[in-house]
Amino acid sequence: MKTGVSPDAITAMGVAIQSGAAYLIVQGDLFAAGVVSIVAAIFDTLDGAVAKAQNRKSKFGALLDSTTDRLSDALFFLPLVWLYGIRPVDGKQEDLWIAGLAMAGLVLSFLVSYVKARAEGLGFECTVGIAERAERLVIMIIGLLFEVVLPALVVLTVLSFITFFQRLFHVRKQASLRAAA
Repeated sequence: MKTGVSPDAITAMGVAIQSGAAYLIVQGDLFAAGVVSIVAAIFDTLDGAVAKAQNRKSKFGALLDSTTDRLSDALFFLPLVWLYGIRPVDGKQEDLWIAGLAMAGLVLSFLVSYVKARAEGLGFECTVGIAERAERLVIMIIGLLFEVVLPALVVLTVLSFITFFQRLFHVRKQASLRAAA
């Protein structure tokens, strides 16, 4: 807070750091990508804390943070698609499954976030789900650090699928209660 660095600058630095992790994934250095992703995640949490501490919370800052969160998510999944789908490491059939699950994980992660944003934009509360962004980040980082990308993507994809429907049903229930009132 005392440095005077703006929360938006911290947000941008987090994305830049995650871009470095994406490069490492494409190069096949998953452990280093996991370490760099931890640093990026720290920046991702610091931006909001700094905004609060500096009393600089803004609607634009919230929009920027949400948007760059999606970009950072893509910087996990798309490099994995490249590594395992376009430039397979071992040429194994398993590599194509990893690429496919990375695409499914990307889509479902975006849907989980989209349902929350759209629901809140319509005036509904939508803070439910077993796999919010923090949990998804932890799963991906563990997958990279321990080079267990396939199991991590399976867990992430299943949990994101469940969370997507949890959020839809949660909002549907609220909408039904409003309609009945």
